[in-house]
Amino acid sequence: MARVLFALFLAGAMLLKPDVAASQTYPARQVHMIVTFPPGGNADTIARLVADKLTQHLRQPVIVENKPGAASIVGTAAVAQAPADGHTLLQAGTNISTNPALGHKTSYDAERDLEPVALLVTVPAVVVVHPSLPVNTLAELVVHAKSRPGEVNYGSAGNGSFPHLAVEKLAQETGIKMTHVPFRGFGPALIGLLRNDVNVLASDIPGALEHVRAGKLRALAVTGSTRMPMLPEVPTVAEVGVPEYEGVGFLGIMVRAGTPRDVIDVLNREINRALASPEIANHIATNGLVAGGGTPEDFAAFLKRDKAIWTKVIATGGIKGE
Repeated sequence: MARVLFALFLAGAMLLKPDVAASQTYPARQVHMIVTFPPGGNADTIARLVADKLTQHLRQPVIVENKPGAASIVGTAAVAQAPADGHTLLQAGTNISTNPALGHKTSYDAERDLEPVALLVTVPAVVVVHPSLPVNTLAELVVHAKSRPGEVNYGSAGNGSFPHLAVEKLAQETGIKMTHVPFRGFGPALIGLLRNDVNVLASDIPGALEHVRAGKLRALAVTGSTRMPMLPEVPTVAEVGVPEYEGVGFLGIMVRAGTPRDVIDVLNREINRALASPEIANHIATNGLVAGGGTPEDFAAFLKRDKAIWTKVIATGGIKGE
């Protein structure tokens, strides 16, 4: 009888061994965080702040690697093909949600080949107009655009970019028709608005802030669900007559599918800890971002909803990626 009990105990221990080993040895070496954006922007800064905190708490270096290109496909593919051990992380963004609907061909299926770990931040935009446009509120923009179908134009960072989709969603939900003018990146689009080459832009908040304060641009509404501390007087789109509207970009951490759950839990715990640190919380508050956090399941639910929102906008607008 004793031998039977010992055999059962040994078998149970062997079944538990992979998870126990993973939790006790992770990370076994340096961790690489793949960022699908170039150095210097908000995505890169957030990645480096989080990586620094993870390095401290995981006791292994967390190295940020920028792999931009092809609507984030280059960097995402690298993680989708990496070992499923949690030593290669992906800082994913809105392209994860939009690429399939935009017709971008990939070597991976994000839902099949990647698993969510934690939402880092959401990134609302602010709808801004050139002061020459005779509107002071979003409601006035809607009335103005309805009376001149196609005459009001809006800039973006390119076909299928978040600034494009955010304004297209607004147009669809208000029944207005505006003309889209894609630029090669957000910087040129903002310059185009300042020059009055275009009338409207969904801008990141830090990019527009100084121009709004200087009177060179007029802020009408923010696209997230809450007002932003950097522009507390500017209402949300939902507050001013489009109740179902919410459109935000995002950044979050994902890993290769098949990564042990206890490794994901370690990463999730430490990312939440990092987001709560004063340094990162202050960066988020002063750069037009909204803190994420939560469980992997929370992030999975966010991704499902985000993909549904933008897939509908893209299909309704007949939008194709570049």
